[in-house]
Amino acid sequence: MFNVLTGISVEEYLKTYDESKLTKHNYFMDKVMSSNVLNEVVKKANKDFMILMFSEEYCPDCLILFPFIKFLNDKMGINVKILKRQGNEDVLKELTGDSRIPTALFINTDNTLRGMIIEFPPEFKNSLIGLSMDDMKQKISEYREGKYIELIEKEIVNIVNTKGAF
Repeated sequence: MFNVLTGISVEEYLKTYDESKLTKHNYFMDKVMSSNVLNEVVKKANKDFMILMFSEEYCPDCLILFPFIKFLNDKMGINVKILKRQGNEDVLKELTGDSRIPTALFINTDNTLRGMIIEFPPEFKNSLIGLSMDDMKQKISEYREGKYIELIEKEIVNIVNTKGAF
């Protein structure tokens, strides 16, 4: 599956950002790069997977997940392909059952699914259950400002440390 899809590289995707988004990306990237947890994972983790990410440069949720994907690409040498959702909705829905972004699929070298993040990490999604619409909007706004970045880190670490199929 991974090898037949044509996507853009991490570097090409970064070129789609305007100055404002690039500033925010760099802010989140600094937080990701300074994570002791992630830097330890890089030393020990198997690098036997690839990442297929569906993203759009205008998406605020993509902006916060992308630095983690870039980190894995830069620090671990993980092969990453990025596809726009627009024009690829059918592929995305076929792979995940939904067409939400960001979606990051972690694919083992044998083409089995190691894990995935669709829109938000599961722990954050679960924290939204039962909230009023106003409270949900507030919490999502805080997420987009980086308040819950450790939940993304935790999910990435869990997926990276997984060896078998999802």
